[in-house]
Amino acid sequence: MTSFSFFSPVRGGPGEIRGIQMATQLQGKFNPTSGYENDVCIYIIGRTPEIEPKCAYHDVLDGGMNRLARVRTKTRGPVIAASREQETVLREYFGKRPVFLIPQHHCNFRNETRPDRPVRTVGCIGGDSAVQWPHYAMKRLMGEIGLEWRFCYEYNRRRKVVAFYRELDVQVSWRPTHPRGIIRHMNPLKLSNAGSFGIPTVAYPEPAYTAEWKDECLWADSIYDMVSKVRQLKESPAMYSEASAIALTKAKEYHIDRITSLYRDLPC
Repeated sequence: MTSFSFFSPVRGGPGEIRGIQMATQLQGKFNPTSGYENDVCIYIIGRTPEIEPKCAYHDVLDGGMNRLARVRTKTRGPVIAASREQETVLREYFGKRPVFLIPQHHCNFRNETRPDRPVRTVGCIGGDSAVQWPHYAMKRLMGEIGLEWRFCYEYNRRRKVVAFYRELDVQVSWRPTHPRGIIRHMNPLKLSNAGSFGIPTVAYPEPAYTAEWKDECLWADSIYDMVSKVRQLKESPAMYSEASAIALTKAKEYHIDRITSLYRDLPC
């Protein structure tokens, strides 16, 4: 049986999802200091080993250019991309070096679904740039159509993320001014997290989103178009039900059981 070791400089966020959770799922190790030399070793978000094991992979996620440059110049092993868009970018950046696509798994391990209830809440979870519009303005715009605006910064632990989505009815993701270089390293985790509960998302069409999600997401090119689509989801139970079912089906591709198999299929 193949043994796995995961290494990350941070425990929350990417270290939690791609490190601790995957190590647990694969019965592997997280940040071991010995006994990993013959394992499949996954180095996350730019962490580089002093001596690279013979079977090392570098999962760069959304690390900046300095981290990417360090991985390119100081390591030899294959690279892992978290989205189709990022896979394209990394193949360009790393040249002939192998790149493997392993999407991030969503938070909903137990396949919980949103209960049948009226649409009352709309929001997003993430850092300051997750919604690039003043939150007081978002609260006002959503309040005008009878919805409560919710935003959560606590996304470093799975239970916090799950707790947020349990109370959400519609998700928005709005990052039209994200620097293009950075946004090509993003991934559709927000879409699969929400979709796994049957929660529709209205989003700006980011490259990493549209490369994997087509009709499974409602796209908006302006803030007012976004508000309009949220209103339609609130006012049309039939539209909401259809969008929910489509997103739920798509999100199954990102369940941890399926993603785990992609790690096991890595050649070594």
